[in-house]
Amino acid sequence: MSASQFQRSHNQALSHVSVDSKDSQLHGSCEVSIILPCYNCAPFVERSFDTLCEHLDTLSSSWEIIMVDDGSEDGTWNLVQRFAQDSGCKGIRFEENRGKGKAVIAGMAEARGKYRIFTDVDLPYRLENMSNCLERLGSERYQAVFGNRQHPESSIVEISRGRRVAGRIVRFVSTFLVGRRDIDTQCGLKGFSGELADLLFPMLTIDGFLFDVELCFLLAEAGVEICFIPVHLVNQGHSTVSFLRTGSSTVVDASRIKVRRLRHSYDVSSLMNVGKIS
Repeated sequence: MSASQFQRSHNQALSHVSVDSKDSQLHGSCEVSIILPCYNCAPFVERSFDTLCEHLDTLSSSWEIIMVDDGSEDGTWNLVQRFAQDSGCKGIRFEENRGKGKAVIAGMAEARGKYRIFTDVDLPYRLENMSNCLERLGSERYQAVFGNRQHPESSIVEISRGRRVAGRIVRFVSTFLVGRRDIDTQCGLKGFSGELADLLFPMLTIDGFLFDVELCFLLAEAGVEICFIPVHLVNQGHSTVSFLRTGSSTVVDASRIKVRRLRHSYDVSSLMNVGKIS
């Protein structure tokens, strides 16, 4: 899919786009874009937004926040619209729940930052980890910087048995498809250079839980070096995942990735030269 085709399909999929005009930094390029996929998070989304804004204001870089409401039914979109009107963010909404992958892809299509990060709307990790990610991207050595919960310097809290089981299943699938055990595909903190994001995200075909796995597979196939950073979990997270539904969709999406791989449907040649000086 070409960039223009991707933009057209992206625009057709969106029911509404609200772009705030209050903050002048939203009218041109900026240094940092933060993408927050949102689903039924009305009880805490305002706290997360305020906390993130306060942190980003400490940076010397210009920034934007893009919030993608993935068909919420609890008033989340009303709050996102208010943020867009009053506080300086972009709001995007799907009328129906399309999946986290689709939400992140839509956010990346709207982003203008030189560096782009997506994370979970409940801000599960210390915001210093986000700053570390930006620092690594800013070094220009890495085009992709991912949090890794297995990093020796990471700290996490005890999680429920259901989440442990789901995590093991996804790790098994990830290792099988990506061929690497060192990538924590499901860590909710991932950063990219704008150049890489513009090429990578239009290639993704998985809308749901395994979009991270497809993303990591493409980077591995292209030989793109990923920098892994430690993360420190401060919030166990607001999960809207049904493990039964996720388990079945994982099998379907993993099969789709595998079939596309066997058919050589992925063309990663454009990713191989990202960041290289011609």
